[in-house]
Amino acid sequence: MTTIESGPAAQVTPPSPRPRETRIGVLRVPDWPVVVARQTGALPAGGEQGSPGAVVHALRVVACDAGARADGVRVGMRVRDAQSASPMLALAPSDPVGEALAFEHVVRAVLAVVPAAQPIGDGALAFRMRGASRFYGSESRALEAVRDALAQLGLTAAFGVADDRFSAELAATGGEPGGATIVPAGRSREFLGSLPVGVLGDDELPSMLHRLGVHTLGGFARLPDDSVRDRFGPAGLIALARARGLDDRRVDDAGVGEERALRLVFEPGLEGVAELALAVREPVERFVRQLAEQRLVCSEIRIVLRGEEGRVSERLWRQPGFLRAGDIVDRMRWQLSESSLGSALVEVQALPERLDADTEHMPGLWGGGDIDDRTKRALERLQSMLGREAVLTAAAGGGRLLAERGVLTPWGDAAPPQPAGPWPGALPAPRPTVVFRPPLPVRLTDADGATIDAAALDVRDASPAVFSPPAAARRRVVAWAGPWPIRRRELGDVVHRVQLLDGEGEAWVLLQADGAWLAEGRYA
Repeated sequence: MTTIESGPAAQVTPPSPRPRETRIGVLRVPDWPVVVARQTGALPAGGEQGSPGAVVHALRVVACDAGARADGVRVGMRVRDAQSASPMLALAPSDPVGEALAFEHVVRAVLAVVPAAQPIGDGALAFRMRGASRFYGSESRALEAVRDALAQLGLTAAFGVADDRFSAELAATGGEPGGATIVPAGRSREFLGSLPVGVLGDDELPSMLHRLGVHTLGGFARLPDDSVRDRFGPAGLIALARARGLDDRRVDDAGVGEERALRLVFEPGLEGVAELALAVREPVERFVRQLAEQRLVCSEIRIVLRGEEGRVSERLWRQPGFLRAGDIVDRMRWQLSESSLGSALVEVQALPERLDADTEHMPGLWGGGDIDDRTKRALERLQSMLGREAVLTAAAGGGRLLAERGVLTPWGDAAPPQPAGPWPGALPAPRPTVVFRPPLPVRLTDADGATIDAAALDVRDASPAVFSPPAAARRRVVAWAGPWPIRRRELGDVVHRVQLLDGEGEAWVLLQADGAWLAEGRYA
């Protein structure tokens, strides 16, 4: 067992100690998807004599065991690369529903030892330490009791204990299987100080902090609140509180029987979306009412569908405001219609990813809120009439091409995460107000009618004279600039961008990829 001993006072003034009842323990079963796959027979037995194993989804590794890691396999690796690194690697498809159901046995075992426990995903469980440490005499003895309960299931876990959940999670993540890291009361900030900002889990925030010269949680914790709020918004303040050891998330009181999740099993399986909507409407309404009785609403939900032949469709849904029963039913229908289960639907799970207090979504005395209810109902009505893809919302994105600077997602969908920049070759502001998705084919020729090549423009061996825009007559070229190379593998080895002004007074942004000219955007 690893314990962080109390030492001299840290140079950074620590936060005021939290009450002892806030002590939180976290256990994490390493490589939980692989453990479940071996238990169900989807993977052969491991160990010294067994083959290394990995769980895959969409042709990428989502989990692997120690044997696979010793061969060089890593999470996120493509399957063919993983098999090249580990020729004896055994593979199993991802089964999030089966993993969630199997973890209920872990929750029940731990609840026999501690008064409250809450699954937090990825084979991890948070539990309260106060009652358990009082009953068993110390936190170390309480962890021994939890360890013994897991041993009866044939499982080994790494443990972490701290004043707040974020610190406890990191203590468990960094620990060895079977070991425990106990952060003394009032020392969470000191424990977190030397850890890299990447442990915050948000890809964009750590990237921006690195560019600002902030590389550790200790450095981030010293930043003023106002500066973090101005630059990173409310999400930045949440991350700042966690870096200071002030994570306010607590362990939910709900046990397995009262877990805030909805699971429906159909026998025989359902064949269509209409049949699904009829079968789930009443249970979903009851589920939402149960949340409302606890003064909670769901603003993000993960829906998991499983077919009779074992295929799984998993998707995260969110929308401005919160999800009502009809919203959840609609998203189940949409997901089923867009999925390729290949067989009858036999199981549905609705797992709330974010629960808010209902007071956070109540209108003020004089109205207000993120979006008017009438507008929301009108958008949902349009979706039901025209289809989910007919109503889109826009969000700022990142990339070199104009179409990548604005991301369009169907109303109610979670916007895909955007990789952090910088983006060499991106067009600086002001950008065209009209962006073609996808770029439209055009012609750019010289005075003799020969197609211009961007390489010739680069060395000034040619000059564009005639431009043929999409669905319009030819126009003369008044002025042009470029070309600027952009390296894009999917559009060719090198894409060239050119700006030009035509005889009608319109300015265009053109791309040449694989010898063809495309209109990327137009200044209006």
